[in-house]
Formats: sequence, C-alpha cells, structure tokens
Amino acid sequence: MTALLDTLRRSAGRPFDLLGVGECSLDLVYQIPLRLGEPLPDKTSATAHEVLGGGQVATACAAAARLGRRVRFVGAVGMDGAGQALLAELAADRVETASVRRCLGTQTRTALILSGESGERSIIEWRDRALCLPPDHVPVELIQSCRVLHCDLFFPETSVRSATRARESGLLVSIDLDRPGPLASELIALSDLCVVSERFPSLLTGLGDPEAAAVELSKRSMGRVIVTHGERGCWLVTGSSVERLSAFVPPQIVDTTACGDTFHAALIVGLLDAADAGQHDEEASLRSAVRFASAAAALKCRDIGRRGCPDRAQVARFLRDERG
Repeated sequence: MTALLDTLRRSAGRPFDLLGVGECSLDLVYQIPLRLGEPLPDKTSATAHEVLGGGQVATACAAAARLGRRVRFVGAVGMDGAGQALLAELAADRVETASVRRCLGTQTRTALILSGESGERSIIEWRDRALCLPPDHVPVELIQSCRVLHCDLFFPETSVRSATRARESGLLVSIDLDRPGPLASELIALSDLCVVSERFPSLLTGLGDPEAAAVELSKRSMGRVIVTHGERGCWLVTGSSVERLSAFVPPQIVDTTACGDTFHAALIVGLLDAADAGQHDEEASLRSAVRFASAAAALKCRDIGRRGCPDRAQVARFLRDERG
C-alpha cells in the first residue's frame, strides 16, 4: 500500500500541487420549491437560476485553488461561449488552464441541475460525442510539474495513461469515480487515493452487501479507499475492516451540488498540508484530512454549485467553532 505522506514529501518543490485531468461542464442550475423525491408537476417556476462552471475534476481543481494550493487543469471544451466562460471562471479561481484542449466544431459539455427545496439535486447531462482529450495531449513534462494527479473516467484512456505516467513520475494518484465505466478497474489499480460514491463498490463488484463490496474494492486498489455517504459521512476501508467517519452538519443547506468534488479537493489539500508540516503518522494524518474535507463539504452547501466552495480561512474557522 502506498505511503501517502512519503510520496507527497518526495515531490515537494514542484511548481504545482495538483493536476486535474477530466471533466468540466457548464451547469444550468434551477432552484425549485419542491422535493425531488416526489413526482414533479407538469410545470413549475424556479425560485433562482444560475449558470456556473461545473464538472467533477474542474470543480475539485477550483476548490483546491480556493484552499490555497497551486493547481492546473487539463480537459476539453468546445470553441463556443460556454467553453470560454468555463476557462474564464477557472482563471478567476487561479487555476492554470493553458493545456485545456479547444475542440473546433464541438459544443462544451453542459448539465441541467435541479436543486430541490432541501438542497437535494437531480442532474441531466449532455455531452457532444466529438468532445475528446487524446491520451497524448497530457505530456509527461506537464505531469512531472505536479505533486498529485486527480482524474475521473470522463476520458478513460487519457486518465489511465496519465495515471501510469504519474506513478512513474512519483505523483500521488487520486481518482473520483461515481459509476463504473470503461477502464475503471485499470484506473483503480493505479490509484493511491480511491474515493468513490456510495453505490459504486456494489455496481463495480456485483456484491449486494455494501461493506463486502467496499472491502472487495479495496483489494483491487494499490492505495487507500474511501466510500462517501453524503450527510452520513464516509467509510475508510483498510484491509477487511470498514471504519465509519461522521460528517459535519452544514450550517445552511442551499444546494448539495459540488459537495463531493469539494470533499475530494480538501482531502488532497489536507494530505499535502500534513506532508508539508512534516507529519509521519499516516493514519492520524488521513483521518485529519478526512475531517478537513468533511468540513469543507459541509460549508459548500451554503451556496449554489461551485460558488459555495470555501476558502482555507472559512474551513479553519468552522473547525475551531466545532471544537468549541
């Protein structure tokens, strides 16, 4: 199993802390005065409408940058207004985007997000099949400029090749998976930090028992496995054991979109902080990073989408208040 802190310490001094490779999106967010678990009427009026940057890896990059880390993102956008808006928003969050691929004659990925009255959400996504990021678009020199690679399965071949090169170059490999897809098993086997959604282990393994599925997933990864359960916290899987770690109660729930992405980003930032501070207790540092990530995710709920991602001072203040 990878020694997370040792890996991060060996890469200290590189120009960037985090390289994100994967999904970006333009999100059309509608807040509606209804519960999404109930049948929707034929017509209803939204109480608010926002157009925001989204996509799980791009959002994690923005969240990590707000937490004070040096971040670059590689993905693909169309040569349209949506793509330009996405890049401008990432630049405003101090995310470096020079290597993002601009695809001529292609539309940028979009998502329609309904946000219910209790903060729950439902997503309808649309992706142009011509939107692509070839594996050779992420050169090894770019990978070697960073300490952590964070990727998803939006461009499967590119993620697997980038993860392979990242491991060869001494990076820590973090992955975000919410549903199985092509090359999922290959990417899991390359990961140092495998953070997945609640249903993913059972969907991947075919095991109906959630704990047994989480343990089986852990056997397939070279690194640490965390299974997120939203407001119920997360599971830290070690060998054949599953440890339940609680979540924080959000101070306000406006929208839960991007909470998971914020958790991923803050978890990486927490581990980087521990390594840079000279910490050597792997288990204690991982639990502390999970606590930091849980706080950041709780704070994100206060606003719509990526706009709610907190900065470091806000997370630190929230944790001080929680300690009382």
